[in-house]
Amino acid sequence: MLPNTPKPTDLSPVLAAVSPEEAIAFFVQKGFKVGFDYRDVWQQEHQAAFTVAKAMQIDVLQDIKAAVDAALINGTTLAEFQKTLTPLLQAKGWWGKKEQTDPLTGEVAAVQLGSPARLELIYDTNLATAYSEGQWERIQRNKELFPFLEYVRSASVNPRHTHLAYAGLVLPADDAFWQSHLPIKEWRCKCTVVQHSRRMLEREGLVVGKAPPEVMRTVKNKRTGETMQVPVGVDPAFHYPPGGRRVHLEKMLADKQAAASSAASPRVLAQRAAGQMKDVVGQKVVHNMGQVNAAPRVLAATGLDLAGYSSVFDNSAVRHTLNNHGDAKKEMARGQLPVSVADWAHLPGILDAADDVFADGKTRQGRDALVYTKLIDGEGYWLVMELRSPKTKLQAQVTMRKKKGAWSQADRQNAN
Repeated sequence: MLPNTPKPTDLSPVLAAVSPEEAIAFFVQKGFKVGFDYRDVWQQEHQAAFTVAKAMQIDVLQDIKAAVDAALINGTTLAEFQKTLTPLLQAKGWWGKKEQTDPLTGEVAAVQLGSPARLELIYDTNLATAYSEGQWERIQRNKELFPFLEYVRSASVNPRHTHLAYAGLVLPADDAFWQSHLPIKEWRCKCTVVQHSRRMLEREGLVVGKAPPEVMRTVKNKRTGETMQVPVGVDPAFHYPPGGRRVHLEKMLADKQAAASSAASPRVLAQRAAGQMKDVVGQKVVHNMGQVNAAPRVLAATGLDLAGYSSVFDNSAVRHTLNNHGDAKKEMARGQLPVSVADWAHLPGILDAADDVFADGKTRQGRDALVYTKLIDGEGYWLVMELRSPKTKLQAQVTMRKKKGAWSQADRQNAN
């Protein structure tokens, strides 16, 4: 078989082999980033942030991302995806051609919002990149047994000639070539890779080759002014290495939350972060609520000096709190109220203006614990914070409880 001849196979089993765990894990962890132009959210930022050009409302992004989540988890077809989203987006006014102001230039232009073609591109691009990232994680786990990758182009009637040249190329999984050319690397690209052991290569008559010389071109992002070198055959928007979500997620998600909501209040940011974190597993994601403004009061009340400390919470604290104190039936049996994601909006206010604050001994890790209590609209909040080392200068949420009426130190035994 000639190397540029498409293999007589359906690539859907290759993608299905990755679904659902790896692809879902990659996609559901994403935060949100508002962008007027697709170049406003650039390259590796896509590994941590979900965006749709000209979707300037977070609720619109949430609707679209939820539909993509469902497509990954449930195997939703394109037709079902379009049927579900179209009326939702039309009801919110995100459909057809409308005038919008470009926040970068201030210019008003007629732009295309929702349409069947745009939904098809959103569906195609997000599923393809999610499968690709998920496949890369599986490749890394299995590369001791299957240390080689074969580039397989799709059986498209009109293949990209640059990708056609790679068809049949076999290289070690650790070859630098895959850092810049592992599919998906262009819009609507359907290429993929197949993982092989040495015996599989021998059985199929495949030979380990040599990466072709890289041909670069200069590309400028007109939105940011950034100039970069990009390989031929790679769209600049897709020019980033695979597998970056685990390495860069925490910083990128925090950056994108701040950029998408620079004018939002601390309470809005805290609630939004908790909502994005509640289902994140496998890595640590931290939301920083800023400096401990109540440090003088904490020092006077407890003798603990929090000068220069910041208050944070992470996905493990969110998941712990919701899992242990989010069930209405269980909390009512304890004489308490269930905690929901919406309650994280109160954290900045509780920490800045608590009704009471007191030391609560040590956590299981041997760190000092503080309890902040506050009555808000008749509901009392009990917030436990752990003081990390003086080196990190962080007070981090451990858990949170809620009940009717105020909490007191005498309620300590009921808050374990």
